[in-house]
Amino acid sequence: MGIDQFAKLLADFDEHRLDFIKTELALCFTFSIIAARKYETGNQESGAQSMANAEKAYETVIRFLSDPKHSKHLTGEESQDITAELERLRERLDGLIRQFRK
Repeated sequence: MGIDQFAKLLADFDEHRLDFIKTELALCFTFSIIAARKYETGNQESGAQSMANAEKAYETVIRFLSDPKHSKHLTGEESQDITAELERLRERLDGLIRQFRK
């Protein structure tokens, strides 16, 4: 494998790493929407399961970002965008917890 091919492979891997993080964030948001709908319809057990899935996706991103092996490959802007989205999702999840788990 030549140097150019190796560099392209690394760049592709970095792109897939970012795609993975974005997908997990979207999954967290989707599960939070599902949880809200389930709670609104009175299905507490299913709502709690969807919240657990949302929390799992959220924690996956946190773990991924806290590992320098992965986080060092993100640009400053990518890292800031992901951090902002994590904060927004944490507020959403906490809001759902306050609203529906009384």
